[in-house]
Amino acid sequence: MSQAVGCLDITLVCGSVSMATVQYHFVKLDTDGTILVGGTGGVCIGILQNNPTIGKAALVRVLGTSKLVMSATCDELDQLKSIAGAGVKVNGDNNWVGAIALEAATAVSDIIEVLVTHFYHTQ
Repeated sequence: MSQAVGCLDITLVCGSVSMATVQYHFVKLDTDGTILVGGTGGVCIGILQNNPTIGKAALVRVLGTSKLVMSATCDELDQLKSIAGAGVKVNGDNNWVGAIALEAATAVSDIIEVLVTHFYHTQ
C-alpha cells in the first residue's frame, strides 16, 4: 500500500490550466512562477499533493516521499521521470530524475510510493 511521508511541501499557484485531475503527478514551474503539469522529460520541481483549479493554491512535495501516478510499469528502485506528468522509468543518458520508486508498479495508472529527488541521470 502506498503511503507518503512529507518532509518539505511548498505552496504555489495553479497556472492557466486546472490541475483538479492530476493529483500525484509531476509538476513544473511556468515562466510566470505558477505551476503546470510536468511535460515529457525536462525538469520538474516536485509532485502535486492536492487538486487545485486555476488560480488556487497548489501543494507541491519537493522533499520526502510521495504517491505518484505511473504511466508504465516499473521495478522498485527504478529512477523515474515525467511523461505528461505521470511517472515513467528513466532509460538512457541525460534525463532529469524526479523520483526513485520505493515499490513496483505493475500496471498503467498504478499509484506507488516514491522518494522525491532532483538530479540528472548519466551513465
